[in-house]
Amino acid sequence: MKNKVAVIILNWNSYKDCYDCLKSLEMLERVDYEVFLVDNDSNDDSYIRLQQDYDNRKFDLIIHFMKSETNIGFAGGNNIGINAAKILGFQYYWMLNADTEIDSRALYYMIEGINRDPSIGIVGSKIYYFGTNKIWFAGGNINTLFGTSSHIGQREEDHGQFNNTREVDYISGCSLLFKAEVLDDIGFMTEDYFLYYEESEWNVKAKQAGWLIKLIPDSIVYHKVSSSSGGEQNIAPYVAYYDLRNGYRMVRRTQISPMGWLFANVGLLNKILRYTVKIIVRRQDRKKERYWYVVKGVKDAIMNRMGKHPAYH
Repeated sequence: MKNKVAVIILNWNSYKDCYDCLKSLEMLERVDYEVFLVDNDSNDDSYIRLQQDYDNRKFDLIIHFMKSETNIGFAGGNNIGINAAKILGFQYYWMLNADTEIDSRALYYMIEGINRDPSIGIVGSKIYYFGTNKIWFAGGNINTLFGTSSHIGQREEDHGQFNNTREVDYISGCSLLFKAEVLDDIGFMTEDYFLYYEESEWNVKAKQAGWLIKLIPDSIVYHKVSSSSGGEQNIAPYVAYYDLRNGYRMVRRTQISPMGWLFANVGLLNKILRYTVKIIVRRQDRKKERYWYVVKGVKDAIMNRMGKHPAYH
């Protein structure tokens, strides 16, 4: 399996997105790859329909189907596919969101980029909002003192300002390629975050272990922006819970400074204020529910209660 790529796609009630993503993968050029499609306990018929489509030869791909009996979150679901590919001896692993479509050379350019220097362990694509020239992700910044992260270039029209390969703090799990040596070095993503910050922590660990993380701007992916969390214009209330809790715990887990606990608490306080202002000022529905998630997120952050929250469906 040397030089072969395992493409890991996680499905959760996303038949149409998954179908379109898989069809776009058929267009990939000059790379040997197989798909590992993991269903994260969908409560609709999307997984069955995708299997039927494959059996009916609607995809010109090699697809390995696997299913989790419970929804174990982003990291847990991806880890199932990564582990299956690891057992088969794959050299490269590409985590790709189901709600994406890709340029035909997206994978080729990432493989080329990751092999430019043996110290490069993780690379990622330049990601556009679907159907536009507007950037969703051109690399990521992480503030490991306060538990915040941000997308470089988000919502900017692309005028070539991010056309150079560059080192970044993290690559989004929307389109992230890494090599087997990184997995051997730092292990799988931590699964108890359930949603958000799992790949951020994993990127931080990789960097602390000496690996370089690079944006490969010639690799292009188009993102429909997840409908499972409501999209950017109607963010679901539970997002605040996972952001507050997981950002705080990421700092506590990765901050090597003896003052890490202080930085984590300052960052948490800052987020509480920002979310409170948003709830009060913005025209958002379910205001009481949103504030409940903020309070619960703070409590669970401090008490180190991780995993999927019972109120999340």
